[in-house]
Amino acid sequence: MKHSFISVIGIVGIALSGCTSNEEWVEPVGQSDAEIRFAANADHTRGVDYTTNNLTSFNVYAYTISGSSGTPQLFMQDVEVSKTGSNLWTYSPVEYWPADESVDFYAYAPAGWLGSATPLEPVAYDSYPGDRDIIYAVNPGLRGNSDMANAQVLMNFRHALSKMTVKLSSTNAELRVQVSNVVVNNVKTKGNFHFPAASTSGAASADNVGTWTDQNSPTMYPLHMSQSKSDVINLTTTPTDLSGSSTGMGGARYMTPQSLVWLNNGGQEDMYIAVMCSIYDVSTGQKLWPNENTPSEDVVAGSTFGDGILKFPLATSSVKDWQPGVHYIYSLVINSNEDMGQIEFGTPTVDTYVEVNTLYE
Repeated sequence: MKHSFISVIGIVGIALSGCTSNEEWVEPVGQSDAEIRFAANADHTRGVDYTTNNLTSFNVYAYTISGSSGTPQLFMQDVEVSKTGSNLWTYSPVEYWPADESVDFYAYAPAGWLGSATPLEPVAYDSYPGDRDIIYAVNPGLRGNSDMANAQVLMNFRHALSKMTVKLSSTNAELRVQVSNVVVNNVKTKGNFHFPAASTSGAASADNVGTWTDQNSPTMYPLHMSQSKSDVINLTTTPTDLSGSSTGMGGARYMTPQSLVWLNNGGQEDMYIAVMCSIYDVSTGQKLWPNENTPSEDVVAGSTFGDGILKFPLATSSVKDWQPGVHYIYSLVINSNEDMGQIEFGTPTVDTYVEVNTLYE
């Protein structure tokens, strides 16, 4: 692709971790130090993501370790913890710290995405249509802390999914690039999520970040779909962020973490961003691409606008897979294409004179 390129920025550390909560515990009248109390924090990212400010409830499983076998015993089952108007985290019925036993806490939001599973087993999940952020937290091995005033179980949440944003622009003022549809092809939507065993309160590591296995069900995610000419995007030097598109799904932003495949220039197993577009000469209005030189596989059969397809791999030299809690920003700059057939002139050169001397004496 001539003068068309892709850049990927992976923003690491947007997981809901490493943030000091601004919640202040207010002691309710008559509360016992033996009661189990909760608080939660999260890092701020975007308005559609879970953050400390917009997290208003989460669900909790808790287990005690019983006997020499070390078998977890269910202590709290999918209990909803909600934030009140006075910044208190409450639940019912209230539980009390068991004597001489530690408690492992697992939390998640929003309610219901665990289904019938528990945090101690793989959780089957389908991320399609990609419009929901899911988070999790672990705080194991806690005891009553009855000697500490206002002791709380602090749940520090991380994102379980990867996030993706696609931005489109064109920097060639002599061309008009019109984009009708954008889809992400062959992204696997289903997989099994595994809660970590270690606390999510510290810096992210291999031990305290949830993992995914058995990713499957390759699916096409529409990011922008033009229903009429008024929906077509005319690219400018200012990138158009498809996560704000009102003519698609608002951007398929939350994806199942997975390995990225690019083997055969858009083959059956390849994972890529497909951009349906047409390119015109601004001065003449002539359509430059697609044209008679465009390979048939790059032409959209039956397209209302006579578009071609440009394919941008999700895998790059720096991004081989999507990791949970990472935001991947794909910036696509679309200018001329190598099969446009447009006549271009390069920098001219001029031969130097060859000197022929003639001498008369």
